[in-house]
Amino acid sequence: MKKKKLILILGTVILIGMTAAGLNFCRVNREEKISAAVNLEKPHKVQNVPKKKLSVSKPAAGIEKARQEAEKYIGSKDVGLYCIELKSGKSFGVNQDKIYYAASTGKLPEILYTQKKLDEGSISMDTKFPYHDYVNNISGAMVRGGTGVLKDTLYDGQLVSVGQLLKYACSYSDNLASNMLGYYVCDKNDGDFKAYISSVLSKNIPVFSKNFSAKDTAVLMQHIYVQGSRGGGQSILYLQNTNWDSVKIPKYLPVKTAHKIGINGSYNHDVAIVYSHNPYIISIMTNGESDEFISQLSKKIYDELK
Repeated sequence: MKKKKLILILGTVILIGMTAAGLNFCRVNREEKISAAVNLEKPHKVQNVPKKKLSVSKPAAGIEKARQEAEKYIGSKDVGLYCIELKSGKSFGVNQDKIYYAASTGKLPEILYTQKKLDEGSISMDTKFPYHDYVNNISGAMVRGGTGVLKDTLYDGQLVSVGQLLKYACSYSDNLASNMLGYYVCDKNDGDFKAYISSVLSKNIPVFSKNFSAKDTAVLMQHIYVQGSRGGGQSILYLQNTNWDSVKIPKYLPVKTAHKIGINGSYNHDVAIVYSHNPYIISIMTNGESDEFISQLSKKIYDELK
């Protein structure tokens, strides 16, 4: 009897334990379901993942676009080009180191050196020198009897002022005026003159000649611009008023230029200061190209650099 009673008590305890465990399981399961439901209702927090920037190549602008347009237009033609932005000092070229017979752009060294001497005060615009034919025999002299008007008006021994010689060399590309400046002002295109031009072009010039690259003539024009900015600038004024202001580099440009042309046979050149909002120097030297080619190339570059 006692044994039956003990079994009954044990069974009751086991039953109570199982019931409690079942109730606890149901409670936990019910809480998990409620928590899951609540989480479904809450908006998910999205982490700020930085967006990957797409690599988009920008179109070329300014001096790089000008270089691209110039290369495209020049192609395989026998053309040298060099440009210098005067504010930034940035530059670019196409065949810029190729040497050409410079023709009258080769007057730039004498023009530059004469302006230098004027600024220094060692000569004045009123200083006068006599004409003699031997002024045409110096190294790098322009062709005797070539471009200009003095050849038809001067007599042997006639005095001509530096001011007139400089004006005629710049505005009318007068060969005789350039040769007289070379003889009297520029040490017969030798001596200190040659040393100075060598320093400007950063290369040794053993014998002065009229053979220059587009980069050479651009750098010479840049130095003329600098000389003019220092307070002199008579040469700049003359280069702004020439017989060729409606052709070559200035033709399609809506701004002022100061330029020096050069023509001899198939050689056709122009070098200019372009007074745009972003002023620049441009030198175009060609063998076999027309004035119109130079004008079109000039406009393409202006459209990118202005």
